[in-house]
Amino acid sequence: MIQRGAWILVFAAAAGMAADFAAAQSPPASAKSQELYQNVYSGWKVWHVYCYRCHGINAVGTTLAPNLTDPNEKMRLQEFRTIVKTGSADGQMQAWDKLLDDKQIGQVFDYVRARADKVLPPGRPDEVGPKGGAWVPPAGWLPQR
Repeated sequence: MIQRGAWILVFAAAAGMAADFAAAQSPPASAKSQELYQNVYSGWKVWHVYCYRCHGINAVGTTLAPNLTDPNEKMRLQEFRTIVKTGSADGQMQAWDKLLDDKQIGQVFDYVRARADKVLPPGRPDEVGPKGGAWVPPAGWLPQR
C-alpha cells in the first residue's frame, strides 16, 4: 500500500514539473494581446448564441445571410454596429439593439474581423491555438475599427 502511495506521489510531482516546464516555455502574453484574445473569444461566444444560425458557424455565410469574412465586403465598426442595432436595410436581418449592447457588438466585430483577416482559423478560439490551446493574436494585428 505504501508503494502505491509513493508511485502516486512521484507521478503527481512529475506532472507538476511538466506543467511548470510547459508554462515556462510559452511566451508571456502581453496585456493588450490578452485583452484582444478575450474580446475575440467573447465575440465568438455571442456569435454562437445569436448570429451563427443565419451567418454560419465560422461567419462564412449561408443561404440566409451573407459571408462576413469576404475581404471585399469588410466594413468599419460603426457601420457594423449600425446594421446590428437597427437591422439590415432590406429587412432580411432583424435589429439586435434590445439584446446586444455596444460592448458585445464590438466583441462580435472583433471575432468577425479576425476571421475575415484570416488570422483566426475556423473553430473555437480556445482550441485553435498552439497545441490545441488558446488562439494567440498575431503580433501587430488589431481589428481595423
